Amino acid sequence: MPPEQWPEALHSVLDASRKDGPGRTNLFGTLAHHLPLAQAWLALARVLTHDGALSARDRELVILRTAHRLDCAFVHDRHTGQARHAGLGPDETAATAAPLSAHVWSSDDLSLLQTVDALADHTDVPDDLWERLAGRLHPDQLVEFLLLAGQTATMCMTLRTLRTPPDTPSPTGPPSARACDAVPHQAFDVRIDRERCCSSGQCVGTAPDVFEQNDEDGLVMLRPGHRAATVQGAVRLAAALCPGGAITVTPKP
Repeated sequence: MPPEQWPEALHSVLDASRKDGPGRTNLFGTLAHHLPLAQAWLALARVLTHDGALSARDRELVILRTAHRLDCAFVHDRHTGQARHAGLGPDETAATAAPLSAHVWSSDDLSLLQTVDALADHTDVPDDLWERLAGRLHPDQLVEFLLLAGQTATMCMTLRTLRTPPDTPSPTGPPSARACDAVPHQAFDVRIDRERCCSSGQCVGTAPDVFEQNDEDGLVMLRPGHRAATVQGAVRLAAALCPGGAITVTPKP
């Protein structure tokens, strides 16, 4: 989805995360089709990238090897630059996309990479390999390792299947994106259960053209003459974020 069609909320998220570097316009354009999922995925990615227990080097090794095993050039190429900042040399980064025997890895690095391979092959890890990994990682790091590999695999599967191209096309041209941006805005009903409304106002901040708060009781109501279909991404996000679950969005037949 081109940026001019994005919900404003997604522009705000991208602007707030500029420190993660360029090259994410097409990624966000893919996520723009489902704003609540975009917000949830980005929240998890932020924890794994900025607040994680794994070292930056370990994190990038897991991401690069997972991207290679799932044949997702988009993710591997994007993290090549980040790997450099995490302390990986160019030869090490290149070796994450080669047989493990092609490079002399340290025992610590090798246990990480072999675990990624085991997950890619079997979605499980042999006990002896797990014991080696547990010998160098704390319990919180072990849990994070699995979630990081799984989150990376999810994104690789999604971007590869949808043929999401990199922001900078290769000289030979990227693979064609699958046409999901041609789906028209679907008509739907928006309803508010005022008994469940807790007056947090999150929906008003997310979709101010659709929701407003009553001056007398503070409860949320629909704006007269609202056109929810024109900002449907923001409306769905408002429903997902509502603490009381007071907003329902139902497609019309």
